[in-house]
Amino acid sequence: MIKRVSMLLVIATLLTSFMFAPDETSADDGPRPWTKPVEKETSEAIKGGTHKKQEIKFGDGGLYWIHQLTAQQNQQPYVVKIPVHGDQATFRYRAIAENMQPYWAIAPLRDLHTLPLATGFIETEGKSIWVGAPIVYAPMGNGTINEKKDMALPITVRKSAGGYVLEASLPIRAGHVSEMWALESPEPLVVWGQEKLDSIWLNLDVTDNAKWLYDGYYYKSPSTYVPYTDTSYWRIPENYVLHSFMYTGGSKAAREMGYVMLKASLKQQDQLGYWKSLPRSEWLREDYGITEGFYDTRFNTGAASLMLQGCTQYQEAEFCESTQRYALFFQQHAVGNHYVIEGVRPGWLVADYALVGKPSDTHVSLNHQLAEINFLYRSYLQFGNPTDKDLADIMLGGVVNLGSKWIVQNGDLHYAYYPNGSFGRVDYPYLTYNDLLETQQLYSQLHGMEDATLAKLIESKLAWMKQNNVAYVSTK
Repeated sequence: MIKRVSMLLVIATLLTSFMFAPDETSADDGPRPWTKPVEKETSEAIKGGTHKKQEIKFGDGGLYWIHQLTAQQNQQPYVVKIPVHGDQATFRYRAIAENMQPYWAIAPLRDLHTLPLATGFIETEGKSIWVGAPIVYAPMGNGTINEKKDMALPITVRKSAGGYVLEASLPIRAGHVSEMWALESPEPLVVWGQEKLDSIWLNLDVTDNAKWLYDGYYYKSPSTYVPYTDTSYWRIPENYVLHSFMYTGGSKAAREMGYVMLKASLKQQDQLGYWKSLPRSEWLREDYGITEGFYDTRFNTGAASLMLQGCTQYQEAEFCESTQRYALFFQQHAVGNHYVIEGVRPGWLVADYALVGKPSDTHVSLNHQLAEINFLYRSYLQFGNPTDKDLADIMLGGVVNLGSKWIVQNGDLHYAYYPNGSFGRVDYPYLTYNDLLETQQLYSQLHGMEDATLAKLIESKLAWMKQNNVAYVSTK
């Protein structure tokens, strides 16, 4: 929902600005070819409920696992044990200072009886483990969970003959779910000491405002969503941690967890080819009569763009097919839900939101329209489907036919175009600027020249940003 979660998009844009190439090397052996991991999922009845476990084994010895305990009755906790060899093991975790800024805290295991309830890295000779904080929650329906922080138990650190054993006790409490995950590797998951890479990881939050769970990536619920509590999280189609992994890379952890997260996203894609926003948005209901299970073009196009990147990076057929299914779905959405913009060339503006199967007359955000154009151009470059390029050209025509009408008197750009032909709302500080740069770059690549109207919009937005001291990093 772009109206209420603008900070999510700002975070995503910031993370994308650090352009590390995806890392495909090990610490010792140099480059290694990517091989398809082996996946295993089990489910068993236990006393008081159900225990599910997923494992993904990577060709370089890495292992991802996640436990989920769904309880019908109260029972003693389920215990997960993690052996850690060596006396010099440390726990590096993302802590929050009094000024609410994150920082890296590093503690030797020998000094700890329990680990802080935070996501972090267990590091020792010959072993690196990225371990998620245990979580307990109550399902609320519509892709939303209510975290129960007071029920989560910290991981116990016990000394053993060869080092330590970490014991995670996952509560089994009626009506609640307990989870814990980890990514293990015989090699360093992240090679620390690179300032930009350290900073990127410090801003990757899967503990406080976001959660990584068995079925995907959850973000703190906007107050306008239903269901909602102060401690609720909803499963958002576009995963911003995955965004960083796919576009900045730089580590084994990014490479392997990127695959894990794409596989989870794949399972949430509807058979029609899109990812539903499952909660109800009160403002969408009030403004446009759109209820729960709606289609959000920006979040979906972001999710599909990650699949496209995964198609290239992992050479995974399922990711490539997922991307193409979404492209086909979007083409159908655009045909059925657009406004014709007359001008020097054919032009459409495509509605931002819809309940699939019903006509949509919502507004069109400039940033949504540009992101969709960029996805279609990139999809064309990858798969060569001329329909992708043709639709992108028509949608770009919708933008350029309006030309300077997008420009506000102060030089900023209007956020959205409305069905009655009016413009409105305040644009993001720099998100749309970066979208414009990408559109210009892709258009030039495919057409051999820059578009003059895009250049005018870029120039106006940049001048406004400079005049208003907007701190930004260009992704061009």
